[in-house]
Amino acid sequence: MEKLFLVITLLLLVSKTFGANFCTPLDSPGPEQTITRIESGDVDDLLWQLRTASPDTTLSLADGVYSLASDQSLEVNVPRITIRSASGNRESVIIERGYNNISVNADNFTVANLTLRTPRFHNIQVRGESGVRYTKAYNVHLLDAGQQFVKVSTGDGTLGQFADNGLVACSLIEYTTYSSGTDITPPTYTDGVDILAGKDWVIRDNIFRRIRSKAGPAGPAILVWKNAMNTVVQRNLIIDSWRGITLGLDKPDTLSRGGSQVFYDHQNGLVENNVILALHESADAAIENNYAFNSQVFHNTVYYNETIKHAVDWSIEYRFLPTTAIIKNNLTNFPIIKRYPFPTRDAILAGNVTDAKVDWFENILADDFHLTRNVPAIDNSISITENSEDIDGNARPIGKASDAGADECECPGLQ
Repeated sequence: MEKLFLVITLLLLVSKTFGANFCTPLDSPGPEQTITRIESGDVDDLLWQLRTASPDTTLSLADGVYSLASDQSLEVNVPRITIRSASGNRESVIIERGYNNISVNADNFTVANLTLRTPRFHNIQVRGESGVRYTKAYNVHLLDAGQQFVKVSTGDGTLGQFADNGLVACSLIEYTTYSSGTDITPPTYTDGVDILAGKDWVIRDNIFRRIRSKAGPAGPAILVWKNAMNTVVQRNLIIDSWRGITLGLDKPDTLSRGGSQVFYDHQNGLVENNVILALHESADAAIENNYAFNSQVFHNTVYYNETIKHAVDWSIEYRFLPTTAIIKNNLTNFPIIKRYPFPTRDAILAGNVTDAKVDWFENILADDFHLTRNVPAIDNSISITENSEDIDGNARPIGKASDAGADECECPGLQ
């Protein structure tokens, strides 16, 4: 009986492992791929093989540490290149240092199952000014960037060269302590994923930790702006970061997609089933909508430790004249606000619960955001066709109606 109880307990724990239902192993290289093996730590061969690679090449890295010189980056200049670990263990292959760890200048690049750490600037820079498409970062551990961890840059917004159709998924993105900045930029100049003018990016099933400076202020864990479009932000867990998810930031300018005459800084964003926690240090807003058209903010959970004084006393905001937003079924312990300068149109607000308590969750102060039974968030949101499953992949609703927030409670007795 004791063994059976232990097995059931372990199965319950595994079922609540973050991202488990959405982070399946990356497919093996297809028959069209040439596989080149790089021996442990041989950074010179890695640079050479990448420099001379033909399209449809997979560089398979043996376990070890690959250290770049301060002026080096892994420059991806031909399409359909993959860099991945041979073992599949992302902690066993480490690419470190360099100007950037990886700079992407060509279509259909994939990096997977490895760690990138301590670059001078970015772990991954995707050069949108080169018109790069279909970049994929999957099951990577990104550590201690000098500036942004994933930087999707852009050039002259009127020229039509942008980085589109990207994916950042199933990854851990964090500072081991705090941002320390670079020799030319302060610690505040950092973000987790920073997408300028990109279209059709998906950022899903990632964990972000401590995207902040020691003093606190920093850019968001996820920032999408410069008239970026059609961004999907799903099932991310953001912990102790200064700011959470930001769709649009400021008035468009010459870097914006379409140039400075465009009206929005972001269009058609979906932010759903994310969890944003500020548990050990103060934080700014969790979800921001600025110069944003048609933001859809559904079923997110936001909890800020109320024993800490935070930079703001609200959770989700929408701001600036052109912003339009639909904000439904979120669970927070701070209000949702219209912020000055006020939008011309009020957001559509429905089904939100903004008075969450610490005992509504299984162990929120230890990052466990799952609901306990018989709390007011259960069966307390409206039905929406846009969101049919929760952060764990459970179908909504389990009970009489959907629960507020990212988790649909699998509480015993609910039908």
